[in-house]
Amino acid sequence: MNMERSQALDNIRQVAAALILLLAVIPMSCQRGAKVGNAQKAADINWEDSAKKLHDLVNDYYNDNKHDSLVMMVGVNMDLCREHQLWHQYYETWIKLGEEYACTGQPDSALMEAQKMHTEAMSLNNDYGLAAADYIKALVYNTQRNPKECARLLREVLDKLKGMDEPRFLNKVYTHYLSQLRQQDDYPAMEQTLKEWRQSLDSLVRHHTDTVKITKRNLQSFLYMYQRSCYNYYLITKKYREAALAIDSIAYYNELMGWTDVARNEVINKRIELARAQKHYEEALKLSNEQLSGANENLSSQYLDALEHRYRIFAGMGSWHDAYDCLSKLRNVTDSIRNQQTTDQLNELSKRFEVDEVKLQSEREKMQAEHRQMILIFAFILLTVIGVTLFIFQRYRSAKRMAKMKADQERIEGELNIARNIQMSMVPSTFPKHEGLDIYASMTPAREVGGDLYGCIINGTKLYFAVGDVSGKGVPASLFMAQVTRLFSTMAHQGLEPAAICNRMNSELSGEDNVNGMFVTMFIGMLDMQTGHLAFCNAGHNPPVIGGGKHQGDFLKMIPNVPIGLWPDYEFKGEEMDSVKGRALFIYTDGLNEAENLEQEQFGDKRLLDILRDTQFDTARQVVEALETEVAQHRNGAEPNDDLTMMCLRVQ
Repeated sequence: MNMERSQALDNIRQVAAALILLLAVIPMSCQRGAKVGNAQKAADINWEDSAKKLHDLVNDYYNDNKHDSLVMMVGVNMDLCREHQLWHQYYETWIKLGEEYACTGQPDSALMEAQKMHTEAMSLNNDYGLAAADYIKALVYNTQRNPKECARLLREVLDKLKGMDEPRFLNKVYTHYLSQLRQQDDYPAMEQTLKEWRQSLDSLVRHHTDTVKITKRNLQSFLYMYQRSCYNYYLITKKYREAALAIDSIAYYNELMGWTDVARNEVINKRIELARAQKHYEEALKLSNEQLSGANENLSSQYLDALEHRYRIFAGMGSWHDAYDCLSKLRNVTDSIRNQQTTDQLNELSKRFEVDEVKLQSEREKMQAEHRQMILIFAFILLTVIGVTLFIFQRYRSAKRMAKMKADQERIEGELNIARNIQMSMVPSTFPKHEGLDIYASMTPAREVGGDLYGCIINGTKLYFAVGDVSGKGVPASLFMAQVTRLFSTMAHQGLEPAAICNRMNSELSGEDNVNGMFVTMFIGMLDMQTGHLAFCNAGHNPPVIGGGKHQGDFLKMIPNVPIGLWPDYEFKGEEMDSVKGRALFIYTDGLNEAENLEQEQFGDKRLLDILRDTQFDTARQVVEALETEVAQHRNGAEPNDDLTMMCLRVQ
């Protein structure tokens, strides 16, 4: 699809170029007397400055993640630079296209651009173009997690750039090369490369006025980039005093170039990071408080940095509940940002089409005024042909795209239905039979597959039961849910106590193998069906409702602990009740009490208690089905915002 889109854009540019050329030929033939004047105007245009302005626009599209606008503008600037033989600007613009493909998960497109770049540079005998092609290949190796090959290519690029008057590209390559050496823990090579970079910068500072056309601000920017890499090296080699000096240098160059919110946030991030590395958690927390007080939830980067720092600081201090609160906020803000980014991309695409239409109309009116009726007739005929051609082409493309989208949708729906059936088979559809025992449960995913779970297993006279809620939704949560279900079943058959099950599961699910940072809240119980004795452990889950008592139903008071999967060294604490005979126990996930209607009003804990207290139920199944009905009525047509799982049990 990306290749088709690129080809379509190339075709549109070629048609537009042909239109401009034809429209330029006719007035030239009609106005030969103005030829000398037009040539003088073209000679007065600073094409290098024009190319630089277009390149700045490409950079803006790159930084704002406006892919379609970037691809279009890259082609325009490359055509201009090729025509006027501005080869450095030509390859710099081409590099941006390669970076865009490499960094947005399109390695094949990036390699295709690198190969085209290499072939053209060979034909022109342009070493700068050859270095640029190798740089794009290195970025692809980086996205494929091949730091050795990436570092090798970047080293070759640095060698090719030696002696060239192009410091901007050279400094960018140094930055990426040091990053690859850092991934390989090659600290001696990092130190040597930093010395080499410093010598290059010193030479540039001494001779830039005579040999290289760069501004004072450019020099400050290069020294700023160098100090950032120095800081990274000093931090990982535990040279904390030098790291602090590097931060001061970063702040100094930011002050010279003019402070921005991003620059201030970067400096305070590094000071917090340095304090955490030295385990000066009080100092780090003080800096974090300062960062958070100046952060705005709408400024997503600064607010996310503040939350992540606080999560790591509290974890380092052993304040697990504060760390968990920060982690939850971080996850919520990240989800909100992803949704906003999708909306921004769609808005940008719509605005670009609107702007292009306005520009086209303006140019058409200008040509009509300059070339009078002859040009008007010619343009009308030509635009009609182009319009019909594009209309036919677009109809064909749309039909083809719709057919493919329909086939892909049907395939995905089929796969998700299979996944849903597999997941539902992992939870019991029939429940244990035992004298005096009444148990029933249900699970309703918010999507095709979800992350909730429940289980119930009889081992002798003991009934093991559990209800859980995995972080996130969809396929990743369902895979994690399958692993949790398997571990619970295995350990229940081993006859372990609920707290021991939580500790064993936490050891299995947390640590370095949990690369996505997923976790699960659970309530695990072990009921002696003869005596009514209940042993249980709550792992950060919603408190169940226990029947009886003076209110005929209350939330069970218990130790909350933390979710399973966050910290491998956490010790879960279990509890017990002498007897729950004759008292119903209702366990649920937050898809019940946090269910929202069209006005985003939640079902709520109070409503849940009122229903359980005021309604007469004869069986556990009646309890679950009644609450399913109440939740559906509360949503009133709103889509489920979370998976919903409920379990009710009672022993006589």
